Amino acid sequence: MIWLLELAVPVFSLGGALAAIIFSGSGGDPVDLRYFATGCIIGSFILAYLAWIRPHKDIVALTTPIYSVFFFVMPSDFSVGIILILLYAVSLTLLLVRLKLRFGVAHTPENGGQSLKEPLKSYCETVRQQAAGIPLEAAHAAAVTFARFAQGEYREAAQAAGAATVSLTETNPCPPLVTAFAIVREQALLLDESTDQPEQFIEFSASDAAVLAKPLSPADQLNDRFEVSLDNALLLLFATAWNASAKDQPVLLLGQSFALKIFNP
Repeated sequence: MIWLLELAVPVFSLGGALAAIIFSGSGGDPVDLRYFATGCIIGSFILAYLAWIRPHKDIVALTTPIYSVFFFVMPSDFSVGIILILLYAVSLTLLLVRLKLRFGVAHTPENGGQSLKEPLKSYCETVRQQAAGIPLEAAHAAAVTFARFAQGEYREAAQAAGAATVSLTETNPCPPLVTAFAIVREQALLLDESTDQPEQFIEFSASDAAVLAKPLSPADQLNDRFEVSLDNALLLLFATAWNASAKDQPVLLLGQSFALKIFNP
């Protein structure tokens, strides 16, 4: 689990520094302090891994193993002292705090080592901020709706979207998301009932363009507007669920091939 790895950074690094202080003052035979610096080396590699699996990479944290090897492993003219080990251990702990506060949540372990592919990955990053305030229940509903639609279970997708639309309309945290649910519900019912495309249908407005994956079609292109509305709605549901419901990410990864086909039909 991620929290165990995060805990391991100060445990190994500061623990090694504490052991160096204890043994150096024990009054026995001199001890090579490089042995205690091993905790800092281990902590550096763990920190680098934690930085690597985050959506935004912290270059400073990623390079800490290089510095740990340079300071504590490679032969040098200066001796490894307690002060150096202690300062390095404190630095690793501060970098860990910085990583957690500024570089997002680590997703990779929960996803079994898999990750999103482009351009889906970039789109999810684009709407990350808009998805920040979405209730977990709505994000989960977005994942269910997308998955049901991708599997061709249009009636179930419409039901999930309809329930989410009602709950979201009351709080209205993200109007484009409400529209996305409404679009998927409407078109899923049309597909389930094998009904022809209507002349009037739900679609996004120009003010929603910033969170949409595809540009809106011209007003005179009725068929394109209908298809692009559904494409944008499904992709917005996917991105919202990905950013706001970590527990649904494994399911979304299974359906990302469908989402990628929407980008590149």
